[in-house]
Amino acid sequence: MQPLNPFLSAFSKSPVLAQCLPPQQHILLVPTADALLNSRDTETGAPLVASIASEEFLGSHVLRIPVPKAQGAGAKDAAQNLREMRGKPKVYSTVNGKSLVIKDNCIYTNKGFKSLAQANMLHDIIWYPDTLDPRPLLIYYISRPLVGSWEEVKITPAVLPPSEGSNRQLNVASEIQSPSGSPKKKDIRSFHELLNHFPAIAKQMQAGLERLFREFTLVFERPLPPPPSARDIPDPEPDGPIAAAMRRAKSNSDASTSVVKGHEESLGNAADDEDLMRTSLETAVTAAIDLFQSVDRQQLSLLGATTDLTGSVVERLIERYITENVHHLLFPRLAALRRQDDLELEAKIRQMDHIDISQLGVAIDGGNRAKREVVNRLGRAVEEFRKMPNASCPQEMMEILLSTTKAATQLRDTPQPGEPTGPSSEKPVMTINADTLVSLLLYVVIKAQLKHLQARLAYIRHFIFIDDVDSGEMGYALSTFEAVLSYLDRESGGLRRASKRNKALWDAVSKGDMSELRRIMEPDEEAIEDDVAVLGSSRSRRQSSSDWSFANGTSRRSSSSFTISERFSMGSGLSHVFPFQNGTDAMDVPILPVKRTKKVAMDTRSMSSGSEISFRSMPISVGTLTSAIEGDTSIERLSQTQDAFGESVLMMAVQNRQPEALKYLLSLRQYYSPDVILDDQNNEGTTLFSAAVQLGDETIVNTILDFILDSTDDDKIRGYLAIQDTWGRSAAHYMFHAPFLIQRIGRILPWRQKDKNGQTPLFALCRSYDHPDYHTMVKEALEAASRSQGDGQPLHLDNHVDIKGNTLLHIVNDASLASQILQKCDVDVNATNEKRFTALMLASKYGRFDMVRTLFGDPRVDIAARELRGLTAVELAKDDELRNKIDDLVLFSLMPGSDSRTTGVVRSFFVEDASIRFVLKSGAPVDKQSYAVTTCRRSLTDFEHLAKLLQMENPASWIPSLADLRSPIQIPSRPSRAVLRDLQVRMDWFLKVLLAHPTFATHEMLWEFFLVPDLQLDMMAERSKLKADALLEKVHEEYEPVEDLREVEQFVDHARDMVRSVHFSTRSVARRANVVGNVANGKSSLLPDLYEASNLLSKSLSTLPFLPKSHISAFVTYVRSLSPSQSSPHQTFFQAFLALYNNVEAILQALARPPQTITKIMAVRREAERSYSSLSRSSRWPLGLLDETRQRLNEEREEKARRSEGEAERLGRELRYAQQTVAGELAGWRDMHERMGRRAIRDLARGMVVAEKGRLEGLRRALRAVREVDVGVGVGVSGSGGPGVMGDDSSPLIVPAASVVGSDGETAEGSGNSS
Repeated sequence: MQPLNPFLSAFSKSPVLAQCLPPQQHILLVPTADALLNSRDTETGAPLVASIASEEFLGSHVLRIPVPKAQGAGAKDAAQNLREMRGKPKVYSTVNGKSLVIKDNCIYTNKGFKSLAQANMLHDIIWYPDTLDPRPLLIYYISRPLVGSWEEVKITPAVLPPSEGSNRQLNVASEIQSPSGSPKKKDIRSFHELLNHFPAIAKQMQAGLERLFREFTLVFERPLPPPPSARDIPDPEPDGPIAAAMRRAKSNSDASTSVVKGHEESLGNAADDEDLMRTSLETAVTAAIDLFQSVDRQQLSLLGATTDLTGSVVERLIERYITENVHHLLFPRLAALRRQDDLELEAKIRQMDHIDISQLGVAIDGGNRAKREVVNRLGRAVEEFRKMPNASCPQEMMEILLSTTKAATQLRDTPQPGEPTGPSSEKPVMTINADTLVSLLLYVVIKAQLKHLQARLAYIRHFIFIDDVDSGEMGYALSTFEAVLSYLDRESGGLRRASKRNKALWDAVSKGDMSELRRIMEPDEEAIEDDVAVLGSSRSRRQSSSDWSFANGTSRRSSSSFTISERFSMGSGLSHVFPFQNGTDAMDVPILPVKRTKKVAMDTRSMSSGSEISFRSMPISVGTLTSAIEGDTSIERLSQTQDAFGESVLMMAVQNRQPEALKYLLSLRQYYSPDVILDDQNNEGTTLFSAAVQLGDETIVNTILDFILDSTDDDKIRGYLAIQDTWGRSAAHYMFHAPFLIQRIGRILPWRQKDKNGQTPLFALCRSYDHPDYHTMVKEALEAASRSQGDGQPLHLDNHVDIKGNTLLHIVNDASLASQILQKCDVDVNATNEKRFTALMLASKYGRFDMVRTLFGDPRVDIAARELRGLTAVELAKDDELRNKIDDLVLFSLMPGSDSRTTGVVRSFFVEDASIRFVLKSGAPVDKQSYAVTTCRRSLTDFEHLAKLLQMENPASWIPSLADLRSPIQIPSRPSRAVLRDLQVRMDWFLKVLLAHPTFATHEMLWEFFLVPDLQLDMMAERSKLKADALLEKVHEEYEPVEDLREVEQFVDHARDMVRSVHFSTRSVARRANVVGNVANGKSSLLPDLYEASNLLSKSLSTLPFLPKSHISAFVTYVRSLSPSQSSPHQTFFQAFLALYNNVEAILQALARPPQTITKIMAVRREAERSYSSLSRSSRWPLGLLDETRQRLNEEREEKARRSEGEAERLGRELRYAQQTVAGELAGWRDMHERMGRRAIRDLARGMVVAEKGRLEGLRRALRAVREVDVGVGVGVSGSGGPGVMGDDSSPLIVPAASVVGSDGETAEGSGNSS
């Protein structure tokens, strides 16, 4: 079966595969299947799959790793250099002659490539192609191909395209907004940005602006002139435009003081000072505009061409720039002039701090819920209004007034907990009348408690010249706030009385003063106090509001005093709007000076929009507010008042732990009916019962609960208990404060309800680690949550997953509770959070060994699972002690031997010197309850040395081969953990085979290898050499030589035929296990084909808008159940059969040695026969000729023949030894092969049952999520039994387990009491 990945499929059929020999010296760089299947050529549009089969494409992704040179005396230096290579770029060549550069996790194309490309290295695996003999290849998955130019093919949602008319309108709008060919214009928002973007303009204006600000400062901070007796009297500096304007304003003010009489003298002086400041600022603004007009015309043209600024906009920017720079001079002086008025106003506002919004004359329909919404909306307006002290100019203050007004009139823009969130849109603005707006702004001003309000409004009205603050939106907002301040100053006596009574009631409840509380809640007619005498007259010591003239509700003074301002506003003149009048009446107060506007280019409109006619259109009537806004102090109103935090009188009794006051208030049924109790919430959405639970006072909690249970049915109680606060938490989320309630009301608690962090009440209880009754509380909660499901099934823990993907197993720290969860709950034991941490990883990271031991005991737990960085649970262990304990658990999870001793390679790791180490452990029982465990660390060289020495001592025995091992550090910047894991498995099987070997099972060197921590390799080698010599001597002395070679040949041929059939069968089974594992379980792949194909399908399904979200989530849950395990049954089975295959190979190699010896014997015998035949021919020579030479040659031939006979006899003895050894080991091998094969099959069957059962549970979770939606089962999240967390009103639904996409579980260490 071909792999799903197109690259691997093409590579397995390409001749490039045959070039990758030996496979240990080649690495494949394989793009992911997602990138290959969903990409196309940017030029031709052809899919990427069409170009993969070319040899150039395949060869460019295959690295050829050179054979490392043998290290001599400089081996240590070479290791150090290799360590230094990490993090540095290194060049690698491909099989087709190109080169790549690898640095850290990035791959860059180099020589031979047509274009530059970059890809990220994702993860590595060992891949076995579907070949006759196992040929492992190392694969590094990369994020994108390295050849060609590709782009991702995005799936178009299966929806109808928009109509042709709407498309045409969108195209026309886009053409209007962005004309083709026009450069993007600069966005200038302030004059400071204008000067920064246009340095030429800044250079021309710099000197003038500095002189302007210096003169303004001197005018306001000019010192007194020196006395006449001074020795040096400097000449006075010439007046600038600001000083001249102030002198004219002073002369005009002096000339007009005769019209100011009596008590108006002080007001007139303050007005004169304001006129002087206003004149100075206006002159400075005019001068700055003149400076801007004097700039080079070419620069002004450039400004107009590159920005969207107009003349009026530039005027506003200049005015704001000037006022921001002189704000520190103007506003403090203006605040000092208005300080007396502000002090009186601030004192009155402080007395109204305890007012309730319902006492401001605002009629709120919808009960307490609507009231909370209004208060929350006004809370945003208060926060906006409190920005006023940070404003640096009147224009910014005006903006704050507008934003405050808008915030007070906008509907809420954040959905309540549990309400479906739709697409973002503009916040709707309510349509309200002026009286209601004044009432709302009264609440804002009272709660903001700002200083200098009179000065700030005067600052806004009198010191803005360009913008029209007398009409339009700004005029409406400013006039409304002026009306609010006027009411607070003159007509707020009723509000102050109501605030005082509220405070008295709240204090009585908070302190538990029952006599005072009864006096307030059950007043007699004689006990009613008249607060008018206490608070004094509501009239101000200033003039009454009847002394003011109102123009349709606007406190506007007469325009007859504009003569003053006309004298010093030497501009173009606006006499057609404000005619000059010299005479004034005693009842008229001078009003605003006229504003002389300076234009940069041209007058865009007349300033006459600020005339009296505009003010007569204002619908504010301060004179009518007195009857509309009066503090209601009736008992019905007092009982429903709330403080600034939205806490009612009942809530205050709960928060201050006053059970007697609470019982008394609950007895007043005429004021506190069951509906009122159920609707009682503060600004944070906390209900009365939730607040009581958070305090943990059993008396208060039972008092409220008894009242609710006695007066409400179960449906309403369920809805009430499901009400969530602003954090999405209901009373059940705080049940760790009152665990005694679990037994009482656990059946009706919303256990599956989630807060904003995705945590359910059960989740919060499991995080309460410091609770004294943690175990009992969580156990009762698990039982109650299971019963509340109502389906009789185990508790579904996929409904208790937070937004970070943490399950209850991630956060619970009690081993017995974890055991109960594993046994009695429907749980995915290998579920990962956003950082791919399993519950086992978190327990290991935080040092919870009891939890680790409990999880190790569950066969479903994948102990070899890896997180995003490729680390396992043992590598994430908190310290070495815990890591050693986990190694012990791994050891005892292995199958013990016949002698009850368990030995294995439990862990492998990288060392800083670019080598690897294996942790060997061996444990044997001492008694029934204890084991003796030894631990050793060995390198790969130690294993190779062991195999070499064992082969030296036993030359005729078979031994598994350790040849052709791949180094895991072929890419130093990214060592291969897959190769490291493969080496660990191979070394473990090497030890297992040797311990089951008929010859080596009792060998002292083997036992020393895993029992003695420190080995002395030199002594071991010397000892093995001596033992090999002794064995050879023994063979030559004690064994009889083989006379009949044919008998041995027949035995060996029969044995080889028998072993070859087993060899073929073993290879066939291993090959098929490899194919099945790659497709189904990911035997050698991190992403098996079935799981990866399902992932791609899930990604495609998410683009179907008509498919319900519940179905998509259910399919994600199903795909998650297909996720492969690092220790999957197919993987273990394949590794076992690879070990069996290697054993068979070793047996065949051992059986090949006797035929080789027979061949040598026959060759030696033939040599001896030739020697004897030549010796017999030498007797035919004539007698007497060369007798001595002939004699010497005969002796040499005879000696050679004897040596050959001796060599044949020696080889015959060795053949006898080899035959007996092979025959003896062959029987032991058959038993071992059968035993290992049966165990592998048994483990496969057992593992597949566990794995398939887990998949079945995952499929049931997915189907359950869909079925619960179909039948309308959901989790209410509001008091009214609202919809589910993800559904709307018509289709509430259960939230499936959170998608595992990506904190290593920091929440697991949080304190439950801080939730």
